Amino acid sequence: MATDVGAVSPPAGADPLRHHKHYQDSRHGPSPYAGGSSFMERVAEAVASGMGTVGFLLVSTTVILAWAFTNHVVRFLSNSWHGLLNGSGFDPAPFILLNLVFSAVAFYTGALVIIAQKAQTRTDKANEEAAARHRDEIGQFQTDLLQRNTELTEQIHALAEQLSALTAEVHNTICGRADAAAGGTPTG
Repeated sequence: MATDVGAVSPPAGADPLRHHKHYQDSRHGPSPYAGGSSFMERVAEAVASGMGTVGFLLVSTTVILAWAFTNHVVRFLSNSWHGLLNGSGFDPAPFILLNLVFSAVAFYTGALVIIAQKAQTRTDKANEEAAARHRDEIGQFQTDLLQRNTELTEQIHALAEQLSALTAEVHNTICGRADAAAGGTPTG
């Protein structure tokens, strides 16, 4: 009985987390999180999923730049230039430019972290699916080995019964001739 272990695959639509029973314990249906997820967790995941895209970054950057240029950048740059020329610094006392830089860094860092987390989630999902397929292949391989072992055991049992019958037949034939030659009655 030859089988191709590489051809074994999980049933169509099989959940890769089916081997992890704690992921199925949810009051709100199947959940990608252990123990389920609340309404707010699902909303937060949907918002983070939308925010964690390059498109979101591009649109946000465009809006921020348009807002800044239409509001104060030209006047701010003019004031900064005059401040440098007068010796009072290019970013006066409330440090608006420094604040803007830190806000931009925080915004882009947060968005890029979300994008990286989404990429890691895809990687984790692919790894879990591969691990589930591997567990299924190993299970099928073990089942095939067990079936082959059972068949071999049955063949060995049948051969052992045949050998026992042949041994008894040879014994009866030899012992029966020996007893007949000695003039006695054959014993079995």
